[in-house]
Amino acid sequence: MIRIIVTTIILLIIIQMAGCANSEANSSTYKPDDEIVVLAHGLGRSDWAMWRFAQRLENADYKVCRLDYATIGESVSSVLAETSKQIDACIAYAPKVHFVGHSLGGLVIRAYLQNNKQKLEKVSVGEVVLIGTPNKGSELADHLSDSWLMSVGGGISRVLVTGSNSLGRNIDELDVNLGVIAGTKPSSLTRVQFKGPNDGLVSVESTKLKSMNDFITIEVSHSQMRYNREVSEQTIHFLQKGTFNH
Repeated sequence: MIRIIVTTIILLIIIQMAGCANSEANSSTYKPDDEIVVLAHGLGRSDWAMWRFAQRLENADYKVCRLDYATIGESVSSVLAETSKQIDACIAYAPKVHFVGHSLGGLVIRAYLQNNKQKLEKVSVGEVVLIGTPNKGSELADHLSDSWLMSVGGGISRVLVTGSNSLGRNIDELDVNLGVIAGTKPSSLTRVQFKGPNDGLVSVESTKLKSMNDFITIEVSHSQMRYNREVSEQTIHFLQKGTFNH
């Protein structure tokens, strides 16, 4: 009975976190010295979820193109098709492009970089930062895999599990300057689902990739990464220097 109650609470928390995304990313005419950051949100969110992060990037003189795409009830193919279209619009005529993704947004970015190498030859690709991204899947998604939430969540939710069906494990490692940020502030509600350090939704180990050029952990929960000043400052440092500020 206790396990059922805890699971229900977790489901309600995730549902409350969910949002709806409808609008397309805006493209603009860039100046020759502009540096553009393609900013991708996570599951159940919209571009509005990344507003403060975008603001801090803009204060650091970057042009920010926020993706805005639906995830709840969507298939993997529909999410990747929509985000690919939006990223195409973001990088059109861009002199230099960086990519920053939170959670699922990091997988969206990895998929785009893998599937659009020919397009990317026409632009200068800078740094890539993945924040709390379940590159090896989430143990919490494993726990919820048989729940009604996964049916509601759609195909994109079901590939956030660990193992061979994980979306992250089915995307190639890429030859880019890649920085990975992991959170280490767990949740009392999900702590039992993890064996090691985690941010409440994704384990530290899951965020790691063999091809990453730098890695850093920050004591912050998964959802708060979008607002945390240290996360945004470390991201900006990586975009500027190619490394985190250790």
